[in-house]
Amino acid sequence: MPTADRRTATLTLPTAPGDAALRPMLRFGLTDAPRILKHLQTLDADDRLLRFSHGIRDEGIAAYVATLDFTRDHVHGLCTAQGDIVALAHVAVRDGEVDFGLSVTSAYRQRGLGRALFGHVIALARLNDANRIVCHSLSPAVLHMAAASGFRRPGGRHTAPLTLELRATSRCSDDARPRPAVPAGSHAAA
Repeated sequence: MPTADRRTATLTLPTAPGDAALRPMLRFGLTDAPRILKHLQTLDADDRLLRFSHGIRDEGIAAYVATLDFTRDHVHGLCTAQGDIVALAHVAVRDGEVDFGLSVTSAYRQRGLGRALFGHVIALARLNDANRIVCHSLSPAVLHMAAASGFRRPGGRHTAPLTLELRATSRCSDDARPRPAVPAGSHAAA
């Protein structure tokens, strides 16, 4: 549930035949925890490994959902018209760093939903003045999106998580902002 003092980004969904049954992206709250739990527990063992970066049983997923802080973190996703969560993102912002997890139900893959949520993660990071986004995922799809978006492994270490360093946006007043350079050879008056 969005609050007045929290920044949110708008997610534009890809449109494809059959996607009309999906509701617009929702920001989930505490009352949605049972639906989040159901979504995550429907992931098979391989998908759980890719989502959580380690094997996890139903009890572990229940403990994870119980620790979600819906006030501090951004937990959002897409649902069917019946309310079943089919794509989920958990975005945690801590000390200028964003960590995230994504999952898409197998029947809804290859429709651009993961890519849309991934783009939303980057937009949220920028809106929340994050300096860096960290990707711990083992999912080939997420790793591909991360690499295509400029994520790199610090120091080239193969075991390091992928990170995306975000440029700080200028908070200067209009008068203090740098002006574009005058092209060489022009005779613009100073």
